[in-house]
Amino acid sequence: MTKFSVVCAVSTILFSQSLFASDMVNVYGRVHIGVQNMDDGQSSTVSAESYASRLGFKGDGKLTDGVSAFYKFEFEVKPTENENDGKSAENITARSQYVGVKGGFGELLVGRNDTPMKQSQNSLDLMNDFTADISSLMAGENRLGDTIHYTTPALAHLRFEVAYIAKDNSKQSGETGLSVAATYGDDKLKDTPVFVSVARDEEVAGRDTSRVTLQGKLGDLTLSGMYQQSEKVGSDNKENSFVISAAYKISSYKLLAQYQDSESDAGKMKDSGTASSIGVEKSISKQVRMYLWYSQFDLDNKPDQDHMALTLRYDF
Repeated sequence: MTKFSVVCAVSTILFSQSLFASDMVNVYGRVHIGVQNMDDGQSSTVSAESYASRLGFKGDGKLTDGVSAFYKFEFEVKPTENENDGKSAENITARSQYVGVKGGFGELLVGRNDTPMKQSQNSLDLMNDFTADISSLMAGENRLGDTIHYTTPALAHLRFEVAYIAKDNSKQSGETGLSVAATYGDDKLKDTPVFVSVARDEEVAGRDTSRVTLQGKLGDLTLSGMYQQSEKVGSDNKENSFVISAAYKISSYKLLAQYQDSESDAGKMKDSGTASSIGVEKSISKQVRMYLWYSQFDLDNKPDQDHMALTLRYDF
């Protein structure tokens, strides 16, 4: 058993009694399914798709005055999975899963979590979980296990995060990694009209990456921009990427537009190029919303692609 595994096991034993004694176990989830048309330049298909549908359990419990333990176990569930009638292992996969402590000193967790780099984009990605989310063309969107993640308390809306990724992680190729981020502003853009973040990955999932994100809100209009530079560990070939997005709220509707350009082939498309997306979000209630969106990929080495979908999302 590795040292990191021992730390995880001991942490779980120490916290489990307080956590479950608190009776503060919250079950939550999201079902997000749509009908999508894809034209990959060779054929056109229509299919039912799940967009990061999930089921999770979370809770916390008091340890001492001012200090509490918390946990989260979240799984992605694919209700549209058709391999073996949904009985394959791919039908349920791990998302964020961790245990930790928090208090006036900040928050410390151990397990699997989004890196500070990934979290630093905040709500810039209007196509999040859809085909043209920023991970389609860009590196840096990592959720990694074997992680120790610390977040400082907020001081005048300024916060710092650092995550250590152990070399045991399968994406680390035997090397430890470090992801850090500094953020300023309210991530909901309510207490402050701007959100700014600077993030850096060192040897995380085989890459060194720097990222700057800026968001601003003017009335019902939210504008966001990101610039990123990334390279493979040991390489001098720096790959530049940028994203701009805009959301405009009109009553229960929100108009969405996003454009990204990347020199990297580290995204899900495994190619460099651009992605242009437009869409509309309709809020039906606090729990239910619908989306209609269209995305076009102009790839450098593969045929261009067009995607369009109508989706329904229910949060509980």
